[in-house]
Amino acid sequence: MMAKLKMDLVCQIAVVVKDLNKGLEQFRELMGIDEASVSYSDSRDAYQEGRLTDVKYNGISGEFHYEQYNFFMGGLDIEMFAPLPGYEDEVNPFTDFLKENGGPGIHHLNIRLANREEGVAYLEQGLGKVPLYDLVHLGRSCKYYDFREELGLIAEYGMRVVGPRASLSEDEISRLTAYRQVDSK
Repeated sequence: MMAKLKMDLVCQIAVVVKDLNKGLEQFRELMGIDEASVSYSDSRDAYQEGRLTDVKYNGISGEFHYEQYNFFMGGLDIEMFAPLPGYEDEVNPFTDFLKENGGPGIHHLNIRLANREEGVAYLEQGLGKVPLYDLVHLGRSCKYYDFREELGLIAEYGMRVVGPRASLSEDEISRLTAYRQVDSK
């Protein structure tokens, strides 16, 4: 049987930590990172500048307060989130994760769907899944689905490849993906 969700390329691993700067230092010390790739973002700035819009968490629209670093490691983009100081008790995807898991950990995988439109329709209409976190970032839709009960993970399906692989051509990406032969027939 053919998979309904053609998950074919893991682009990013997202982790949640309590303190963003300590988390980055621990990654540097334990695993090493591509220092030239480190970028910082604060959700307040992203909302104000219009980079982050139409945000819903558990179906509720709002502004959620967090900060993040992105950096490359081992061919992937690592996205590290932490609650903004003063917002540690706010209900949002990252503070809730810290509370539910008793501390830091892997929050989600960003996975390219070879059949994003069809896959999202299948999740929402076929399975009745409601996005855990749903937003538009830089004009592109990102939807996070909670598969913790089924698979022990949260998956993000964005509209583009992120991280070091974002500069690859479609041909280069297709050579990496699981569904390249199926899609080429």
